Order: sequence, then C-alpha cells, then structure tokens
Amino acid sequence: MEKLDIHVLGSDQRIVRCARVSFGKDEHLDIQRDKKLIKYLLDNKHMSPFEHVIIAFKADKKNWLDLVSFSADNPTLQIYYGNNYVWLNLRNLMNLLRFNNLPLIMKDVLEYVKNRLPTTFAVLEGKDIDKAQYTLDESYLEEKIETPAGWVGLVSKLELGTLMDHYTFVVECPIFVARQWHRHRFGSYNEVSRRYVSYEPTFYIPEYIRKQSKSNKQASLEEAIEESGHLIERIKNLVSQSLSLYKDIISKDGAREIARGVLPQFMKTRFYWTVPRVSLDNFLSLRTHQHAQKEIREMAFAIKEMVGYKGTDRGVCTKGELPLQNYY
Repeated sequence: MEKLDIHVLGSDQRIVRCARVSFGKDEHLDIQRDKKLIKYLLDNKHMSPFEHVIIAFKADKKNWLDLVSFSADNPTLQIYYGNNYVWLNLRNLMNLLRFNNLPLIMKDVLEYVKNRLPTTFAVLEGKDIDKAQYTLDESYLEEKIETPAGWVGLVSKLELGTLMDHYTFVVECPIFVARQWHRHRFGSYNEVSRRYVSYEPTFYIPEYIRKQSKSNKQASLEEAIEESGHLIERIKNLVSQSLSLYKDIISKDGAREIARGVLPQFMKTRFYWTVPRVSLDNFLSLRTHQHAQKEIREMAFAIKEMVGYKGTDRGVCTKGELPLQNYY
C-alpha cells in the first residue's frame, strides 16, 4: 500500500499555548502541568485550543465526500478539500472519531496524528498521561515584526500549495485593532482574558491625532489635527485614571471581570490566530488597502512580509460577476 501523505501543524504544546494565552502565560513551559491542562480542557469541553492543530492528508474527492457525509449527523463538523488534500482541525477530527464505519484511510491518518500528539491521545484513550510523551513546538516564534501599535509573530505554517494552507500567528495589538481583526471569521482565535490575568495592562498611545477624511467617513488622513499634542496628553491622563480605578477595584477584592470594564480600547491584548490561506489572503487584500485603519494596515503588511500574498481570494465573486442568468 502506498504510504499516505499526512501532515500536522502544531503539537501538544500548541494546544497548551493557545489555552494559556487566556492567562497571558503562553510562553510558559511546565510539561507535567501542561499534560494536566490538556486533560482539564478535554474533561471540561474547553475545545477552542484544539482548533489550532491542523491535519492535512492526501486523498481524492470521494474520500472527502465519504467523510463529509458524517456531517449530516453533526452539522458543526467541518472538513475541507483542496488540491487533492483533505483538511480539518483537531477539534473536528475528535468529533469525527465519534462515528463508526469511518473510511479505511482514517486508520492511517489517526495513527500518524496519535504519534504527533501523544499526550492528547493518551487523555482521549484514558491512558496514563504521566507515561505519555509530550510534543513541543520547534520554537516560540519563527519570525516576529514590531509595528508602532504592537507586533505580530509567525508561530508556524503548513504549505502544500492549496487554498487551505494554514498559518498560526501571535498578535499583540490594541483592542480596537483586535476587534477589526476578529471580523475575519474563517479561522480560529484564542485571546488574553482580563478575567484571568493579573499583570498590569499596557496601552498604545498614537504619536498624534490623525485628521478625519472628508471623502471617506471611516478613514483618516496622515495629518495631525490642531491641538493634537494637547489631546494626546489628555488621552494619557485618561488612560492613567482608568488604570488607577482598575487597580482600586482589584485592591478592594473586586472581580477582574467587572474591573476590566473601565479600561479603554487603547489597552493591548494578545491572541493566537490560525487561518487558512484563502482567508489570510482576504485579510491581506482588505487590511493592506489604503482605506484600512493605519494600525491594522501596518500589521497586515508585516504578515505579508512574512508569508506573502498568493491571491487565493480572487476567486470570490464580486459585484457584477455572479452569473445570475444560469439560475433562470
């Protein structure tokens, strides 16, 4: 039998990193505690960190359609096909394993994935996790680029020349940038939560207040308004007062989940983003455009510098391109 072409993006540690970012401790490594955290996540159905592990294997469309047929009984099951590869994340693979009579090809895929994620599968199979191996990411980041508003780092990538090639990034940016970013929904996110973290937040302060564009109500001009310096000082004062109030609430045993409400959108957050190429290119098309906000545009250009733009989003229909006559 021909050896299957199987690939995995991620590791046991990747799952832990994407879970621990909630606490701002994604750089922390403690293998025994990491293993227990994976067990805790699975036992308590905290499944989003498992979406950052991606599985791809070579197959034909019939193999893919056989797998997709199981989604009739589980509409949340998402399995994709592109350029002779089947793509799914670990969360979907675990959902798929609940079904009987899976195609024979999945036996080889499953064995390969087990070897790449030994601790995770020790938990799934009820084995002793203390005796299980624990796989690590090769590095915290392959590459990192700083911008005035924050930074973006490439964790790793899986490129097979398909629309579904996958990438995992870590991004640190102001909240208002993150909320724009999260509008790009074809991908997976895990983010710092101030319900959990206790370290002091940091803030982005722009160099000057940009002037509002007259021709585009959502855009700005690369030109400072009058009294920009004075208004920046007021922003700094507001940030300082908000931080002081936040600390006062915490010091009086107030809940972090309430105290965080006083912190402004200039506060920085950090998140993991695992995204397929087709969605990544859509992000790059939109967020490197001159109409995109400067802060997210600079970060989009940083990503483009790291992994390039391949134009896979050009296949999307735009105005005037939909062949409606075919439907009459």
